[in-house]
Amino acid sequence: VKRDGKTTVAVNLAAALALDYEEKVLLIDGDLRNPSVHRYLNVEGAPGLADFLDSNHYPAVRQLVRETFLAGLHVLPAGRPSSFSSELLAKEKMSLAMEEIRTQFSGYQIIIDCPPVLSTPDPLVIARQVDGMLMVVRAGKTPREYLVKSLQSINSNKVLGVVLNGADLGVSSKYYYYSPAGSH
Repeated sequence: VKRDGKTTVAVNLAAALALDYEEKVLLIDGDLRNPSVHRYLNVEGAPGLADFLDSNHYPAVRQLVRETFLAGLHVLPAGRPSSFSSELLAKEKMSLAMEEIRTQFSGYQIIIDCPPVLSTPDPLVIARQVDGMLMVVRAGKTPREYLVKSLQSINSNKVLGVVLNGADLGVSSKYYYYSPAGSH
């Protein structure tokens, strides 16, 4: 759901892969209704994916990819916000864009930030284009039934895991895990 931290998790995952693991990463802002990845990485938000999908002005999606201040991390911003995002993402042109991205960015980890699953059909459309998905839920905020509904709406074979965001991991937390040195 909104405000669970999906964009923050996507940006931090991309940055960690690029910095800590020295991977080449392409972060795509797939939230065409409410784009924000560009603000985290201090790049221009438009033109971007929505502009590519909505016009013939950009012959290659690669033209819209920007370098960031982090070595190895590139971003494809969403572009100008669109209330027709589901229609744009469902176009054959999106499949072609993903083929181009996989070819042009071979060897890159590709991460797509999506809008909340239950608020729009956009993530379900994007799910057809990806190998796997991480669900982001906020501890103490996301109702359990929302997570269950979200998991049911997406092909469960594509769900790689769930990120529990905002959990209190102090010693008294029910999420805290402690393993004494030497024990397994």
